[in-house]
Amino acid sequence: MPLPEGFTYRPGLFDPPTAAAYLAGLLAEIAWERHEFTIYGRAVPMPRLIAMYGPVGYRYSGVQHPPRPLPDRVAAIRDRVEAATGLRFNSALLNLYRDGRDSVSWHRDDDYLHGGQPDIGSVSLGATRRFQVHDGEGCRAEIALEGGSLLLVSGAALARWWHCVPKTAQQVGPRVNLTFRHMVGLPG
Repeated sequence: MPLPEGFTYRPGLFDPPTAAAYLAGLLAEIAWERHEFTIYGRAVPMPRLIAMYGPVGYRYSGVQHPPRPLPDRVAAIRDRVEAATGLRFNSALLNLYRDGRDSVSWHRDDDYLHGGQPDIGSVSLGATRRFQVHDGEGCRAEIALEGGSLLLVSGAALARWWHCVPKTAQQVGPRVNLTFRHMVGLPG
């Protein structure tokens, strides 16, 4: 099944040399954080590294991020996403998948105040990884997110569709995913 309504995939937003330069810069410059979350009373390491930037804090899965300005390289990537989408984004959650063992489990990105702009611009840099979606009612889709690509998730799709990046046994290099959002505050 192709991606459902509300998902727009644009491969090649960044050409390969630009994407590779951005990846190398982010790997070297970002203060990547290790976090844990609790499952059934047991602390478990998050299977990826993360960093959060933006004018308001963000809280999810027991992790709290304070407000921090976007680094110049992240702001430059954001500017290209804004030019391509016509949307404005003020925050970025970065995920570093170090290899195929890193992942993100099924979740929805509907847990923040967006001030009427729920769209997320998701940029992939580095290794190609599978991105899966399901709606809880039997509809499923999958796409391979290539380095340099943009996946725009719009409107009601954020609340309806669950998504994940599963582990893979394939030998893959690092991947950085930047999810740009418009955030106006922490949920109550």
